[in-house]
Amino acid sequence: MNTTFWIQFLGIIFGLAMMYFTYVRFKRKELNSSELLTWFTGWIMLIVVAIAPSSLDFIIGPLNFYRRLDFFVVFGFFLLFGLGFYNYSIVKKMERKLEVFVRKEAMDNHRKEKVQDPKLETKNDDKQDEKRLS
Repeated sequence: MNTTFWIQFLGIIFGLAMMYFTYVRFKRKELNSSELLTWFTGWIMLIVVAIAPSSLDFIIGPLNFYRRLDFFVVFGFFLLFGLGFYNYSIVKKMERKLEVFVRKEAMDNHRKEKVQDPKLETKNDDKQDEKRLS
């Protein structure tokens, strides 16, 4: 058996395994139905390309790639840079939300401590007593 067979075989096994893990995430309610459909589409495309790599020739030809691997390398870089930027922007957005939440929570706790601090209550009571006596 040649190397191409094993690459195709591993691609099919990987695609099927990822479909299974995607389905498990869906059942755990970690993915909604549109996300499930999107991921399943991607995994099915991976399996189709693994079975019949020539199915991409209609894309590779007009782009003047000499080999399919060149196309996958370029496409992979584009995809990784895009996902990297997307992840970065999501993390920044979460950081801002977390910072606002922590500040709000700290201010709320500070206000509660001020009201519940027994030392502050006795000082206030002492001041009120002094006003009454004078």
